[in-house]
Amino acid sequence: MDLQEKVNIQGEKIKNGNPTIELIDSCRINEGILQLSQDEAKELSHQFDEVVKGIDLTFFTPASGSGSRMFKALFEAKASNGDQAELARKILALPLLSLLSEAAVAQLENGKCEIALDEILGEQHLNLAQKPKGLVPFHQYADIVRIPFEEHIMQSEQIAGSNSSIHFTINSAFEQEIINAISTCSENRKVSFSEQDPATNSVAFDQYLQPAKNEDGDIITRPAGHGTLIHNLNMIESDLILIRNIDNMQHNDKAALSTLYRKALSRKLVQFVNEVYNVLSKIARDHAFESSLKLLNDTYQLQLTDKQLSSPTAAFSALNRPVRICGMVKNEGEPGGGPFWVKSEDGTVSRQIIEKSQISEEYNELVANATHFNPVELMCAVRDFKGDKFDLTEFVDERQFFIVHKTQGNQNIQYIEQPGLWNGAMANWLTLFYEIPAECFSPVKSVFDLLQPLHQPKD
Repeated sequence: MDLQEKVNIQGEKIKNGNPTIELIDSCRINEGILQLSQDEAKELSHQFDEVVKGIDLTFFTPASGSGSRMFKALFEAKASNGDQAELARKILALPLLSLLSEAAVAQLENGKCEIALDEILGEQHLNLAQKPKGLVPFHQYADIVRIPFEEHIMQSEQIAGSNSSIHFTINSAFEQEIINAISTCSENRKVSFSEQDPATNSVAFDQYLQPAKNEDGDIITRPAGHGTLIHNLNMIESDLILIRNIDNMQHNDKAALSTLYRKALSRKLVQFVNEVYNVLSKIARDHAFESSLKLLNDTYQLQLTDKQLSSPTAAFSALNRPVRICGMVKNEGEPGGGPFWVKSEDGTVSRQIIEKSQISEEYNELVANATHFNPVELMCAVRDFKGDKFDLTEFVDERQFFIVHKTQGNQNIQYIEQPGLWNGAMANWLTLFYEIPAECFSPVKSVFDLLQPLHQPKD
């Protein structure tokens, strides 16, 4: 798409305003969210240990975000003159303590934080708030600390062995630093990187819906959001792809349950995909498929229409898609998108992960009563029943977007932002939701989240 075409399309979208999404209901247990018993999860996990030997698998980890928000409390403390004793106690318990000077540690032990705050935040020192979150020390192991990049690599090997690949989307300015930081644990591992493609940037518009321009007279463009990572994901050639955010992993001493469920849901994905392939193969050979499709529909709560259940063409279209299983966690007040039944313009109903910012006020009560939220735990199968890889960009819902308003320089601008990779970018995938334990979700939004039990070694 050339720049003028992008201007025309995005300008029209902004003119028409934010799109509306018709929610039917939130997904709940046995109403869109399936469950595994502990015994089922264990059995599926054991099966996966055998199945994975014949699968090309990649772990895909978005990791370009900086740690700036993690250190908000430290910036606030640095700007204030309050009592620092409690803050000093917390910093002394953080894994990053090993990076501080003896003078900083000694001052912390006396209840003062000035030197430590300078070293943690200062541009001439660690400058951790400006680095990718994946480079921040997260976990203590005896006399070493590990950063998230290392943890993801090591835990991926525990799930799928050393033959699996791991791919990080990053800010390329830090690529060499990341490579140096993971050199020990990445030896003999297939680790790769990519950056969000600037060609996917959105055009910025002024208040009159004219393309906004910088001082040089060039049209301003802005990164179009997390959803554009579908292009990075589309470059992965593996059979299965497991997706998880960079800040969501547990200390390895506490990761056994998470590993169990990632294996179990990966095995369940393979099982489901094979059942889908069976129906597609029958349709392709003009064999009777209705009973197999009805069983599939009932077992996995697909909510296929009568036409999709009976018409070969409609059935094939409904099933011949990339497939994903998304883990869902019981809602305990955590932020993030949620699992909903959504009605499309053509009248079909499907499971979708919808962000709160996409939901209009008329659904406030529905959202308030939702039982689960999206922790970003995805298992994806991206090949069709003939073994050919899907073009994932063909399954994006271009009607899902936000209009973002910001100030750049001395002008107000607005532009299109794509919703998350697992929202509009995967809206037309064949999707299942499974409940996973809360112990599988341990995001780090504040540096002091690292003091929570799932980030601490065993006693």
